[in-house]
Amino acid sequence: MLHDFKVRDESKLLTPGLLVYPDRVQKNIDSMIRIAGGVERLIPHVKTHKMSAVIKLQMQAGILQFKCATLAEMKLLLDCGVDLILLAHQPTPEKARQFLKWQKEYPHIHCATLVDNLDSLNLFSELTKEADENINLWIDINNGMNRTGIIPEKALSLYRAMIRIPRVSFSGLHVYDGHIRPEDLQDRIAKCNDDFKPVKELISQIEAAGGVVPHIISGGSPSFYPHSLQKKTLLSPGTTLLWDLGYKKIWKESPFLNAAVLITRLISKPNTNTYCFDLGHKAVASEMPLPRVTILGMENAIHKGQSEEHLIVFYDEPNDFKVGDLFYALPYHICPTVAKYNRVYTVEDNMQTGYWDVEARDYQIDLNS
Repeated sequence: MLHDFKVRDESKLLTPGLLVYPDRVQKNIDSMIRIAGGVERLIPHVKTHKMSAVIKLQMQAGILQFKCATLAEMKLLLDCGVDLILLAHQPTPEKARQFLKWQKEYPHIHCATLVDNLDSLNLFSELTKEADENINLWIDINNGMNRTGIIPEKALSLYRAMIRIPRVSFSGLHVYDGHIRPEDLQDRIAKCNDDFKPVKELISQIEAAGGVVPHIISGGSPSFYPHSLQKKTLLSPGTTLLWDLGYKKIWKESPFLNAAVLITRLISKPNTNTYCFDLGHKAVASEMPLPRVTILGMENAIHKGQSEEHLIVFYDEPNDFKVGDLFYALPYHICPTVAKYNRVYTVEDNMQTGYWDVEARDYQIDLNS
């Protein structure tokens, strides 16, 4: 595996850093399209990579509709000229005003966002009057994750309220089920289908009331394959583009390749079998317990501690590692890892070829833009 990532001239690489492999990203895009059965079912999330270069690779493959979570990601998609954007993060007033402002400035792009309660629905109604704009809303459904969304049993009343409000269009149901993580594929399919039953009941209720559910967006990366079997839903994987060890553990049989790897250098050997790397928690996602990466060539190392700029591991196997040596490390969670870098190295044919900017990593944007 190390050979797949190794850069021939490592002397020009600054650590810690993040390498991305465009050929592997392309293969992951191809796998996404194959699982979905076509580009028309895909509305990939951009939160993992936050890069226009990755968006453009998908657009070249025919994928033209996307999800995002932040205003910076939405602006990135607007600038890329995609066909459809779903801001899949229910906006608060200042974000909703900016959403409507951009929607007016980019009339050729279909923009939509989420709602899961009456207060937000009424807020959006008032803001559309203020902006003289319409708004496209998906009802965000909580089918077990208990993070956002309205439970299916209460969603019918929200739907009825929505269709009575001028300037508001019902786009469909948004169902993110990131809580579904059985490692066995059949168990994951069964759990996915079982948790989706209340959603199907909600659809039946809406149709019985004379309504129509235009679209359903379901799942993320772990439940991407189970939902692909339903044939009637849009699919919104995101981590599939770069992949990581966390999802590789959940979905062992997936076709996706690790397309991003961290680089770090050995900076000290303070004691026997103790090694220190310049890979602190400012350089890699640190919300989970250690280990947060697997260091290639030191897979059996015991990760003892991590601080802002240092990672300490214990490794007692024979080696000739020297201070200054460069190592490659696969992260367990790639999404918040990418957000720590303003740009990534690109590597093709084991050569560092340039950089991709991580344009949408910031939360702060100019609200007058």
